[in-house]
Amino acid sequence: MEGLARIILRDGRVAELREARDTPEDRRMLHELFRHASADDLYFRFFHMVKEVSDRDIDQMIRIDGQGKSLICVSQDQILGIGHYIMTDGASAEVAFFVDDRVQGRGLGTLLLEHLAQIAWRRGLKQFEAYVLSDNRRMLRVFQDSGYEIHEQHESGVIHLVLPLQQTERTRALQETREKLATAASLRPFFEPAVVAIVGASRDSHRLGHLLLRHVLEGSYNGVVYPVNSSAKAVLGVRAYPSVQAVPDAVDLVVIVVARDQVQSVVQDCIIAGVKAVLITSAGFSDLDANGAALEQDITADLRRHGIRLVGPNSLGLLNAHPEHPLNASFAPALPPAGSVAIASQSGALGIAILDYAARMGVGVSSFASTGNKADVSSNDLLQYWEDDPATAMILLYLESFGNPRKFSRIARRLTQRKPILAVKSARTVHTSVPTESGLQPVDNEVAVQALFQQSGIIRADTLQELFDIAALLGTMPLPDGNRVVVITNAAGAAVITVDALGAVGLTLAEPPVDLGVDALGQRYYEEVARALRQSDVDAIIVLFIPVGISEAQGVSDAIRQAVEEQGLSKPVLANFLMMGHGPIDYIESPTFRIPVYPFPELAVRALGQVARYAEYRRQPMGRLPDLEHIHVDEARTLVQQWQSPDEAVWTGPVRASQVLDMVGLRSQLALTEEDQGFCRLRIRCHMDPLFGPILTATPVDQENISRSRLIPLTDRDAEVFAQAWLRGQKGAPFCKKVLSELFLRVSRLIDEVPEITELEIDEAWVCHADTKIVSANVLLERRTL
Repeated sequence: MEGLARIILRDGRVAELREARDTPEDRRMLHELFRHASADDLYFRFFHMVKEVSDRDIDQMIRIDGQGKSLICVSQDQILGIGHYIMTDGASAEVAFFVDDRVQGRGLGTLLLEHLAQIAWRRGLKQFEAYVLSDNRRMLRVFQDSGYEIHEQHESGVIHLVLPLQQTERTRALQETREKLATAASLRPFFEPAVVAIVGASRDSHRLGHLLLRHVLEGSYNGVVYPVNSSAKAVLGVRAYPSVQAVPDAVDLVVIVVARDQVQSVVQDCIIAGVKAVLITSAGFSDLDANGAALEQDITADLRRHGIRLVGPNSLGLLNAHPEHPLNASFAPALPPAGSVAIASQSGALGIAILDYAARMGVGVSSFASTGNKADVSSNDLLQYWEDDPATAMILLYLESFGNPRKFSRIARRLTQRKPILAVKSARTVHTSVPTESGLQPVDNEVAVQALFQQSGIIRADTLQELFDIAALLGTMPLPDGNRVVVITNAAGAAVITVDALGAVGLTLAEPPVDLGVDALGQRYYEEVARALRQSDVDAIIVLFIPVGISEAQGVSDAIRQAVEEQGLSKPVLANFLMMGHGPIDYIESPTFRIPVYPFPELAVRALGQVARYAEYRRQPMGRLPDLEHIHVDEARTLVQQWQSPDEAVWTGPVRASQVLDMVGLRSQLALTEEDQGFCRLRIRCHMDPLFGPILTATPVDQENISRSRLIPLTDRDAEVFAQAWLRGQKGAPFCKKVLSELFLRVSRLIDEVPEITELEIDEAWVCHADTKIVSANVLLERRTL
């Protein structure tokens, strides 16, 4: 982090974290920080009584040059805290903090430590040291809560702390939990505001501001809403005010519906009024041109400096369908039926269409947000808000691009263990960029996108229709325990289509399709569905029905419903009534369940196939970064740092590359024996994608047109699934899987924990059931920096 970073405190307050600068403004704010500090806080920081912090003290904090780093947290033109480290030798640095007592206990000290530790580790430092007075319990708590392993030594009332900077699963988990809770708190004013102001609310019924105010008023909102209009006394019978500052209540959420050129002045009005959240529907920013992008950056920076979160610009709004907090601050004409599905859409227009389709399909919604240009609030933030939201059980995403895919992956891995995430990711074309509602967007690396979704358990739909086909099944049925399916039909032709579709998505028949013929259909469907529900070797049931007479459809529906009511819903049941045509999914309704009825059998099978893969992902233990023998990453990093050039990136060559690989347990010299004939030969490459980070790609030596990729770091589950895919059908596969998994894990550890390596090429790796042999390799090292 060399520039600005947004941080969120435990109470949801937003601030910016940046380097301290030797400028009159930063010096003034630092003097103010210490001037308002208590005598005890100053004593704990400087180890002696201090009446006033001198310019010399300030110099020592910000004039660090290349010997360390100093970060300040700024909000509303005030410094809330400062943290810095100064190198004591090539591997260690002393770290110190000071936090305004008005924000102590909100996690700022821990955030400063986390960011400083990441910067220091990236620059090659291995540990922090700190000296803390034994009475300074708050500062000791900061270090203890960080998750880093701490070594303490007590010295005459002073505690000497040593913190190794290498992250562990514990430090990652604690950091992610802190971030999740803080992010959720910062988004609450959007979804549960007590007071809303609509800037641009108009008396003209054709204007968007009029429409949005009407939607809020007609959406059963139980808070207070204020129209803001400089020339009207009232809008839709509600008293209007000329500015946000003039509104008599403290405003939680401001929705801005004005022309682009007026937005910046409205934002300044919001800042002065001290609002908590801003939603900008106006377009013409980064979605239009460079001038709009610059204006968007200025507005976002202004809001961030004052701790205000932003949805948009170019957003079509948000809504909350929960009965306790109903809000329709969007251009959707009405609140959808309340339910458990949360929806986020980068495209506003598509998002409104998705809401409409959800209502027509009977999919209940918990909340919805159109992220627009994602200047601040992104899909990552929304996922963290919905992760612990009790009203949300499933999440649907329409994505055009990623902002921080590595963070997206970490969040999604946690979430998909409990709540399914369904996504449509557009912009797969080979063009450099494609037009979207958010402007001309670069096309993400499709290989990396696919790897991200596979590794994080996200269900990827190719179309919006498939998205809802899957959602209908997930929202009404239990997950299958396996891939064995019973097909019950009254038409052989429909069964043939279904069986072909089952094979295409990796599902298998538990038994030959049951053809009921044309007689006594209601009773026959009841008997066969009930029988299949009782069978332990059946994981899902697909019921096909082609009507012979108009009146029979209701009888068949009743028979299926009765069988499920009597036997219990222990496995998914889905149906296709072919006479439905092209309409949306229907349901066989019961007070306790709903069986989705698809218009075509292929749609039912495709949805079941996606759900079965997700269920298999859920059954596996959540992946972790395992401990492996013969891993010496610190030594490998020390070695490559010696080889770096200050002038340019350099390739190490095969000899040095083999030394580095040997330090993570990958040997270049190993003779294969006669017992090791069932091996596979792979070419492995790791490279740095500018957006997705490091990517591992494996290619068979004898099939260079076939490659598979995974994002680094790999968990043990990632590596096992990856290895299994490579070895499927090969001789000796069961014996080689563990070795190949370890190969991928060791390469991943090297690339993830030695950031000086920007590219790794293994020309040939021989993998057998006993070991791995690296035939030849090369490593690219980034240019050495301070």
